[in-house]
Amino acid sequence: MTAAMAAANAEAAGLAELFTVECGDATGFDVSRVDGVFCDPARRTTGTGRRIFDPRAYSPPWDFVTGLAERVPRTVVKVAPGLDHALIPAGAEAEWVGVDGDLVEAALWCGELAEVPRRATLYRQRGTEAHHHQLTGSGAAEAPVGPPRRYLYDPDPAVVRAHLVAELATDLDATLGDPSIAYLYADQPIRTPYARCLEITDVLPFSLKRLRALLRDRRVGRVEILKRGSALTPEQLRRDLRLAGDEAASLVLTRVGGAPTVLVGRPVD
Repeated sequence: MTAAMAAANAEAAGLAELFTVECGDATGFDVSRVDGVFCDPARRTTGTGRRIFDPRAYSPPWDFVTGLAERVPRTVVKVAPGLDHALIPAGAEAEWVGVDGDLVEAALWCGELAEVPRRATLYRQRGTEAHHHQLTGSGAAEAPVGPPRRYLYDPDPAVVRAHLVAELATDLDATLGDPSIAYLYADQPIRTPYARCLEITDVLPFSLKRLRALLRDRRVGRVEILKRGSALTPEQLRRDLRLAGDEAASLVLTRVGGAPTVLVGRPVD
């Protein structure tokens, strides 16, 4: 089926004369015949279709897949977005792709195709126009840590998975509230395609009683709940708050300096 689809796509693109489509065992293919390789290893079990989370259980095997980079000057490997960074081959560029806030795929660009260590590529649709943005960096930098400030930035999942939160923090003159949690805090709202921005009105040590009272006083009846670094379940918290009113608010469940914290705010348009 895959071979038939590849042949049909080549013909539809008017490139059929440039392609030879073969169906067989990838590990037996003579890569010395080509200058580049694209490999999309199977990440689901045959028959049941269950997702495979351990790359070493991919088909072809992970060792074969990563070994292609040593044998072919231009190698691209499609991988699961949850890939452990420790498995990324030395010298490869790892890219995570997001579409309208959803993390959809990841790829390794090896050999001559590698340009930077880490890349987050975002596609966003605004009306009839599609926009394309890229953030790059080492993937190893660490953002400074400080107290919450007036504005909170919630980085796009592709930025978080690419370990580029520190690079985004530099662009926004922002800090982390906790070194292990990817929420950024800044004094100014800066428009960026790489994160949502909320204006924070209250920062509270988490207490259901205090939070319920604050929302009741402000007549908040609708909330969106964001969470990172919190064991609380948004659905249960929503029920426990017993909301009533005609106002809306955003709640952020997180940790600041290791302490469970709730921030109350509203989106910045």
